[in-house]
Amino acid sequence: MMPFVLSIVVTWSVANVMKPLITLIREKKINRSTIATKGGMPSGHSALVVSLATALFLETGLSPVFATGAVLAILVMYDAVLVRSEIEKQARILNRLLAKQGIEERLEENVGHTFSEVMVS
Repeated sequence: MMPFVLSIVVTWSVANVMKPLITLIREKKINRSTIATKGGMPSGHSALVVSLATALFLETGLSPVFATGAVLAILVMYDAVLVRSEIEKQARILNRLLAKQGIEERLEENVGHTFSEVMVS
């Protein structure tokens, strides 16, 4: 049981530690806030559910438990790419409207992932 849980925790942790490193390589500056961001490369949530589904497969084979994990993984990745991209579009539009009204409050715009960000995870 412990290797099962450990593999999932390590996968999620590594994915989220990689975000600032990738930002450093891309933008040539350190940005610690990328550890806690919802979007960006790689997708921590996708890495976590794929790790979970893989661990379930290695533990139980082609079983109903594995099938449940695989369906969960597909739903999370679908949400990360398609649903959250729509949320980003809405946030951009709302932020422009808020700015025109002189309201300083902003919605977070970087909450989704591209297809490649999810697949790399």
